[in-house]
Amino acid sequence: MKAALPFATLFVLALAGCDHPKPRPTAAPPPNLAAPTVKVAPPASAGLPKRAEMAVISLDLINDAQDPLNRPAAIKAGVPVTFSGFGFDPVAKTAGKGLDIVVDGVAYGAAYGHERQDVAGYFETEAVIKTGFTATLPASVNTPGPHKAIIRVVAADGAAYFDSVTYDYVAK
Repeated sequence: MKAALPFATLFVLALAGCDHPKPRPTAAPPPNLAAPTVKVAPPASAGLPKRAEMAVISLDLINDAQDPLNRPAAIKAGVPVTFSGFGFDPVAKTAGKGLDIVVDGVAYGAAYGHERQDVAGYFETEAVIKTGFTATLPASVNTPGPHKAIIRVVAADGAAYFDSVTYDYVAK
């Protein structure tokens, strides 16, 4: 019976200690679920005059919406918006010096010069192979409601720019 007494004493002391649990570290805060920061290049057309001719452009996608010229795009609002397609200088019939996306009158730089074998094949010239573009703009540009986008190609000589038709889309 003497051996049971120390065990019972330890058991009572252990129970008494439960009123004051050891401090535990608090859980880490949840990760920041905000949209990632999108860095946009400065517009290549800044300060250049507009040419009268229309750029040769195809806006293939606005986010996942295909053929936005013939089927106006309806995209999710409040998320980054990505434009992709091709465009080139219609006078020189070659890639331009740069390409911008103009949304609601504000120009944003695009990544320009992606290879587009389909474009070179269609126009039967390798001079337009590096005319693909993508531009991802921050969610702050993609507010709910209607928007107007223009693709702007800087001329091959860098002296002016050409605009596309206006593409209408809605962010919902």
